Amino acid sequence: MLAEDSVSLPKRILVAVEGSEPSLRDSSLKAARYALKLASTAHSELMGVCVVQIPEYIEENTRAILREELFNKSAKTLDEVKVLARQFKVEFESKTLETSGSIATTICNLSDREGVDLVVLGTRATTSPLTKMMLGSVASGVVSNASCPVLVVR
Repeated sequence: MLAEDSVSLPKRILVAVEGSEPSLRDSSLKAARYALKLASTAHSELMGVCVVQIPEYIEENTRAILREELFNKSAKTLDEVKVLARQFKVEFESKTLETSGSIATTICNLSDREGVDLVVLGTRATTSPLTKMMLGSVASGVVSNASCPVLVVR
């Protein structure tokens, strides 16, 4: 049995959001609203992050165009969360990170570097019985590898 004081509300929350695909963007904003409500209630700081995955093997001009498009979409999504954070009166900062590797690993590494107490992220709703049994690959990777608690919002 856990002692009452061994569990505390998070002081620093990381919400990972996605802006490039409409279905993922919707689940990300739902996760952001959940994280904002929790941060407001617990008087926590909230950090929003978009991780942009750009393969190493593509031609540099193509990479530059893709980077610009994805960073613009990320900025738009993070700006929406920033507006919501003002409404919730929550201290908010945002970051867009680029990786050619695992998005989940990038999120976990950031949460460790920033001293995050809780990671919140969404997963897309799906109608397939097989995929209903499984989390999305990013959510699953974060749940498996984060060194702090993870809340997945469906």
